[in-house]
Amino acid sequence: MLQLLKKEDQFNRTIFNGNFIANKPVATGAQAQVKPYSCLFYWSHARAIDQCEFGLHPHEGFEIMTFILEGSVAHYDTATKVWTPLEAGDFQVIQSNSGLQHQERITKGTRNFQIWFDPNFYETVKKAPSYTDYQSKDFKPIIENGVKTIIYVGKGSIADVLTPGLSIKRLFFDQKSKYNLQLNKSSSYTFYVLKGDTLINGNALTTDDAVRISNLENLEVEFEIDGELFYIETPSVPNYKTVWS
Repeated sequence: MLQLLKKEDQFNRTIFNGNFIANKPVATGAQAQVKPYSCLFYWSHARAIDQCEFGLHPHEGFEIMTFILEGSVAHYDTATKVWTPLEAGDFQVIQSNSGLQHQERITKGTRNFQIWFDPNFYETVKKAPSYTDYQSKDFKPIIENGVKTIIYVGKGSIADVLTPGLSIKRLFFDQKSKYNLQLNKSSSYTFYVLKGDTLINGNALTTDDAVRISNLENLEVEFEIDGELFYIETPSVPNYKTVWS
């Protein structure tokens, strides 16, 4: 299965008087094509046109990751009780578990992902919450299957996460490049185009488009000019009941 999610077909939302613009390839309560799947509940790509602040608000059960693509974010939560700066290339992992509250100050020009996973909600709510920052210096690119790759989560990463079977990577492509990426047929994937125009299995995609994939063993990717993909791999069927299933 290969499902295209052009930016205009995702869940698009603008808040803070037009100063915070988000497109969401995964969201609950929205269009059917962006509904949660596997253990992936929510994925938002956002741009701050001006400085924005999300006040203190609660979370529980979910594992929430924020990746700073450009700009910076200051974060406060009731687990650490300190304000923590995050710069471009950094990411944070909130294991909200039995519950915490947090707030964020997002600087003008910031671009980030916020992604929510169900790591087995009905078990994690029994655990104490935690928060961990990861710095860009600890995630140097490597060459994996011929492609320049940053491994944020999964085998080869120092990140400690609760969600089982999770892999998150960022791929960098040179101009006029063509690769056949090997996939796990028992996994589901969402690839997000961070930069450039690409052909994925012959389908034309551009920046901020995405594609969902399952039950495939390989993926042909082409870039005419340099580009980037960010992808999430999860088990097609988690071995526990998700909170929305």
